[in-house]
Amino acid sequence: MAKIKAKSHKGLSKVLKVRKSGSVKFQPAMKNHKLTHKSNQSRRRRHHDSEMSSSDMKRLKDLINK
Repeated sequence: MAKIKAKSHKGLSKVLKVRKSGSVKFQPAMKNHKLTHKSNQSRRRRHHDSEMSSSDMKRLKDLINK
């Protein structure tokens, strides 16, 4: 009998990208709408992709399946 393969979490796989080095990048939240009441500094911090911490990576490794 064939072994059942674990499926990756589709919502998570659309949000995260795994780099060749194994690190994970993602877009920070709170940058889509209602930006007028947010400070320029907080808007500027969200321009670039963020890198996931190693402790979060260990927790989400089973969901990503990579």
